[in-house]
This record gives sequence, C-alpha cells and structure tokens, in this order.
Amino acid sequence: MKRLDIHVHCDSTDKAELDILADACRKQNTIAALSGGLRYGGHDFAPNETVVEICKQYPDCFVPLAKLDLWETADPSEVYKYAEMGVKGFKAIYPYYEYDHDIYMPVYEAAEKCGLPILFHTGKYAQNEYDKIYRRPMLRNMHPICLDRIARSFQDLKLVMAHLGTRYFQPEATQFVQGIPNVYGDMGGNGQWKRITAAELVEQLGYKLVEVDRGMEGFRKLVLGSDAYVTYPHLIAEAQKYYTLIMERAGVPEDIFNDIMGGTVAKWMGIDLND
Repeated sequence: MKRLDIHVHCDSTDKAELDILADACRKQNTIAALSGGLRYGGHDFAPNETVVEICKQYPDCFVPLAKLDLWETADPSEVYKYAEMGVKGFKAIYPYYEYDHDIYMPVYEAAEKCGLPILFHTGKYAQNEYDKIYRRPMLRNMHPICLDRIARSFQDLKLVMAHLGTRYFQPEATQFVQGIPNVYGDMGGNGQWKRITAAELVEQLGYKLVEVDRGMEGFRKLVLGSDAYVTYPHLIAEAQKYYTLIMERAGVPEDIFNDIMGGTVAKWMGIDLND
C-alpha cells in the first residue's frame, strides 16, 4: 500500500531536481501532494498551473494542490477553475488578513462544494523583507483559532493544520484536532517531527475521561506531512522515519497508523493507494 504526503513544496521546476524528488517518492512508495503558488511573503514558488502540469508528468508520484491567494480580495471562482484542472486540494499560507476574515469565507465555501481539503499553515513563520512592506500580524493571522469559524461554518470541508501549530500554538492545535471533527493536523517541518515526543502526543490527543486511552482515536486526526521541498527531497524519507518511530512508541494500532500515513487523505482526494 502506498503512502500519501500532503505537504510538499514545489520550489523548483528544474527537471533534474524533480526527477530526484520523484525517485525519493518511489523509494518510499509515496505520493507527494505538491503545492506551489505565488505570494509566500519573501518568495514565490511555481505557479499553480505549472504545478498541475508537473504532476501530469509524474502521475505515479505527484498530485497537485493549488495555493489559495488570500490577500486583500479573494476570488472563489479560482477554486472552481483549479478543481476543473484536477487539483486534489488547496494550500493556504501568509494571508493578508486572519484566515477566518469575511473576505475569505466564499473561497472556503467553494472548496467545500468541490469536496477538496485545504492545508493551512499554522504557527511559526520566518521574518522576511516583505513584512516591512505589508506590516501584517502573520502569527495572529495563522493562529489555529482562526480555523474555528471555518470548520464550524463548513462542516463537510476537511481542514489540515500544517505543523500542528508549531511549538508556539501546539496545545491549542491538538485540542482543536481532538475536538472538532473536520480539523486534522500534520507534524511536518519546523522541527515538529523531531521535537515532539510520543508521550506528549499521547497526553495531548488522549481521551481525558479515562486514565489510559487505549483506543488511540485521537491519533486518527493526524496525517502525514513532511514539509519537504523539490530542493530538499530527503525530507520525504526523514519525516516518515520519525512519524513511524513516534507512532510505534505511542503504541498506535496498525489501522490508525495506515490512515495517518495516507489512508485518510487518500479518501478525501479519491486516490486508491493500492494501485
């Protein structure tokens, strides 16, 4: 059975580098959900249309996500356009306003109607030169609390908190993951899968009304996300190594582990991991 990594950045269109990432995916028997897009603050990645074309060249390894342009205005028709182009979900990061601003709500409504998930960056974001121009409160704009309104308003929409809030907001993030049915989290990047321990996850995702939560149902709300890049392909394997170690130490059952490593996301995206 293949795995599905929802959090991989398309930061290069170089054929040789893409071949290396594809090889890394094949070695791990993994499909990478690639996201590019413009306006990441201090830098841009490959345009959404380019990411779609790249994924067509590597159908066994890559599927496309489209970055949502959450700026001073937001156009829900873009969601339908990219859905028709075959994207399997969306990425949201570095918004001009808070994620739950009124301006963005029609965009999320469109994603719900298309039946496609959204991966939201939450937590730490490095300072960059564009911050001096935009003067926006980025950590507040990307706080996990901003997903509360979205999740309640669009209950058929699947939301994933990239980085699980990072260390800044991890307690809030794990509570949201545990308490709101359509909110999930990945542990990708920012040192998350190297820093967080199995014991911490068991405590934070456990069912608090019993002394020992043997059902591990809270772990069903985690999904695989490496935060790998085309230019950092080794993170595909590195993240899976730590995910596996943490889940083994926590005693996560095999069926839940398989859902974490791709089964859950594959269902949202209509992907058969047994192909």
